[in-house]
Amino acid sequence: MKIFRYKERIFQLADKTMIEGWNAEMPLLFIGYIREKRMSTYPKPVQKEVNAYLDDVLENSAIPMLLTAINNEDVEIRKNVAKSIVDVSENNPSMLKIALSHMEKASNDKNKEVATAMKKASKNYQKYLKRLKTAAKRKELTALRKKMDEIDTQFAEGKISDNDYIKEQKNYLKLKREIELAEEVD
Repeated sequence: MKIFRYKERIFQLADKTMIEGWNAEMPLLFIGYIREKRMSTYPKPVQKEVNAYLDDVLENSAIPMLLTAINNEDVEIRKNVAKSIVDVSENNPSMLKIALSHMEKASNDKNKEVATAMKKASKNYQKYLKRLKTAAKRKELTALRKKMDEIDTQFAEGKISDNDYIKEQKNYLKLKREIELAEEVD
């Protein structure tokens, strides 16, 4: 274990020798997870040390392991890596940010299954990015849906006119369609 100390606290991460025993895609996912989810919980001095350590692992272990696996002559190894990357892209696509450039290269693999899997993973990541961009609009759509529930009730009770109801419904549908189009992947 790699240990980082700050005052009376100890922070542990997997060390390089342990990481080198993992499947090829796992070190990149590990680094992505630590940077995105855990880094903010560490004290500032520890963050600097952890970042330096993760950069070293990335450069000297993670990327070489992934490149070796993706370029391996054994098709089964490439298929397993591709399958794992697709699984991650479906469950937690934010973790793939670090491996994107290598995934794009592998999407031109000689093996059709590997290439297809890498393209699917890239597509899932692109969907994720588009969902991030439309998050504010989705929030607005949720609020508008609640308002539309009230308007539906008022319309049913005859408290608002047909024109007012149609105008509100049109605004809702317009925003919904705008979000759908924005999130559509080519």
